[in-house]
Amino acid sequence: MEIAEDADSLRAQERENIIMNYEKGHRAGLPEDMGPEPVGIYSSTDRFGIVHETELPPATAREVKQMRREITRKSKWMEMLGQWETYKNSKKLIDRVYKGIPMNIRGQVWSVLLNIQEVKSKNPRTYKVMKEKGKRSSEHIHQINVDISKTLRTHIFFRDRYGAKQRELFYILLAYSEYNPEVGYCRDLSPIAALFLLYLPEEDAFWALVQLLASERHSLQDLSWAHPAPVGRVFAGRRTGVDADDKHCL
Repeated sequence: MEIAEDADSLRAQERENIIMNYEKGHRAGLPEDMGPEPVGIYSSTDRFGIVHETELPPATAREVKQMRREITRKSKWMEMLGQWETYKNSKKLIDRVYKGIPMNIRGQVWSVLLNIQEVKSKNPRTYKVMKEKGKRSSEHIHQINVDISKTLRTHIFFRDRYGAKQRELFYILLAYSEYNPEVGYCRDLSPIAALFLLYLPEEDAFWALVQLLASERHSLQDLSWAHPAPVGRVFAGRRTGVDADDKHCL
């Protein structure tokens, strides 16, 4: 009996330590004498946010062409967003998603495609409640913590251990494990939620995950159980408007 109580006490202390580290922020993951990120890091960060070991060379002709193509696509997407009721179920929308959604409006487009604002307005306190419940009782907190430490670590947003985006990802995954106990948590959820966080605010990214997995229109939940690894690949592909040149950011 004492051994069981000691084990429970140890797990509870580990839970408290994990939560404290995320609430403390990125300084919890750094030695005391480490300073801020060096300014030179930006010269080795590509346009997708991936940090490379050496300074990047000038953009190639292919990369310049890709950036120009995105400018053209953006104007077409802005026109489509302005007439959403006309285009929302059209073949043109499908075609443009498969070609790729420009990065600087990807969050805006995903928000409309996944109907995030409507579902959020119908559930104004749900995310906050699920997040707090997850902190108190999620059985997945230890695995979530481990997986976050390995998620998108070459991306500048997720580079710092316990940094702002890691903290948001932690809260989203805890909240989702409570919101959808049938799924709870599986490892594919971490990179998917992290990708949402590159383009959406924290609560919007949570509802994007909910809509993608559980809404009647998208419903990837069954796929995540039957074939856990492919879910990330399906999401990373063109069905979500991630251009072919963007996929390496996963």
